[in-house]
Amino acid sequence: MKKKLNFLCVLMLLLMVAQVVMMFVMGADDFEKGWREGAQADTGHTTWPEFLSMLLCFAVVIAAIGSFACFFRFILNVNRNEVFEWDNVLMLRLTGIGLLVMVLSISGFGLLNGHVFTEVYDEYFDILIFSVFNLIVAEAFAIGLKLKQEQDLTI
Repeated sequence: MKKKLNFLCVLMLLLMVAQVVMMFVMGADDFEKGWREGAQADTGHTTWPEFLSMLLCFAVVIAAIGSFACFFRFILNVNRNEVFEWDNVLMLRLTGIGLLVMVLSISGFGLLNGHVFTEVYDEYFDILIFSVFNLIVAEAFAIGLKLKQEQDLTI
């Protein structure tokens, strides 16, 4: 049973890595285009929308790295036979919240920049589902842990 859980966790981790890598690969052309436009239009100062856009990009990167790190810690805990622990609930919640912040930020930024809703939906809906699924699993773990604590207190 532990082997199956470890296999599924590693598979999910690989899928998360693939998703992040593909997001950066697909965004590399846009990054290069923006870099060239920025170099050609060097005005010497940054406008507020450009500054806020840069801060949003940093927030998305931090959210992605944070959620990846939390999920990796969850996998390490499971590998050490620490499955139903409050630390795992926290790690799953942070993974879900980090991915949710990332998806909502990217989607909102895309919609504000004129992308069509169906494009944004098609690109980021799978990450949204995964983030909500992590939050659901975290709550299931929390309910299970509360039931376990109540049972331990029962004589």
